[in-house]
Amino acid sequence: MLYLLTLQSIISALVFSLRRPRHVSNYLLSLWFAINALSFIGLLIPGGLVSFIKIGYLPFLFLNGPIFMFYVRSQIDIDFRFKWSHALNLLPFFFISVYRLISISESVKTTSFYNPGMPLKYLIIYTLICASVIIYLTVIFILLIRHNRNIKNYFSSKSQRLTLNWVVIIMIIIAVSNIFQYFVPLFYNFLQIGVDLGFWFNQFNLGMLGFLLLVFGLLQPPIYIDQPVNQEERKEQIQHSKYTRSGLNKHQLGQHALTIQKYIETNKPYLNPDYNLELMARDLNITRQNLSQTINDEMGKNFYQLINEFRVAAFKQYLNDPKMSHINFLGLAYEAGFNSKSSFYRLFKEVTGETPTEYRQRLNKEI
Repeated sequence: MLYLLTLQSIISALVFSLRRPRHVSNYLLSLWFAINALSFIGLLIPGGLVSFIKIGYLPFLFLNGPIFMFYVRSQIDIDFRFKWSHALNLLPFFFISVYRLISISESVKTTSFYNPGMPLKYLIIYTLICASVIIYLTVIFILLIRHNRNIKNYFSSKSQRLTLNWVVIIMIIIAVSNIFQYFVPLFYNFLQIGVDLGFWFNQFNLGMLGFLLLVFGLLQPPIYIDQPVNQEERKEQIQHSKYTRSGLNKHQLGQHALTIQKYIETNKPYLNPDYNLELMARDLNITRQNLSQTINDEMGKNFYQLINEFRVAAFKQYLNDPKMSHINFLGLAYEAGFNSKSSFYRLFKEVTGETPTEYRQRLNKEI
């Protein structure tokens, strides 16, 4: 099994490092798999990883949490860039590396941790690993909640590629694996189950985690793919943002609202299912910050509601058009810019207070 897990990790690391389009999220997943490959290689080497790397594999366990957290952030933060402050997440890795060099000279076997009578120096690392996992899982969970709240301020449609719901599955596997690995061995009754069983259970979990991360990672494209691609464009956005933090006055909000309304009615950008705030900002030459403030404060809704109200209106117009009478409900919904049947029915009910079928029945009665 260890040979298969090592091979899987190495291949996965190569796949994500070469994946297109180039995006920081792919490199982070590649790094995650590379570190796991390093851990598995350490288990296969008779003298342990410490034979080649003096700090061994233990410090690298403190990198999995930060890397996966930054993967999520690189997907959900519109203008994600690494900062010097992010290096603070590497402190546990460096501290444990130093502690490992000073306090533990021998090669540490993984099975050493599946022992309720483990030495104090192992128990310290054991506890810190547990704390690290809990902290980063909590941070990722909070990030996902914030992300799902912010989706409607940027996108006009919701889909699986935007919500990152699959990350919750990964988190559950990590949680179950770590509960078993870090808590069960503390009880003496665990010896009746067997140390080897605990070890292989966790290797199986790591293999399953790696497989799911490979599949979901490949299915997950970068969420914010319409960001400025050249340096000049990015500098211009940063310059604009410096002057928008104080907010727009009432007159400016009103002017922007009229501009947005006229632009949508004239250009009908809502017919594009993938339409988002960045595309509107480029078309109108108004920063995202100003657009969001205008839509939220002056127009009293979020971007998602604004665009889908126009889509519902377009659907009604198509429904009353004799030239489109040969197209069914779902076809008209797609023509109006909706990207799925479920979202169309849900949004139509939210906007009008009735289902599309109820609306057509009422319309027929009125006619």
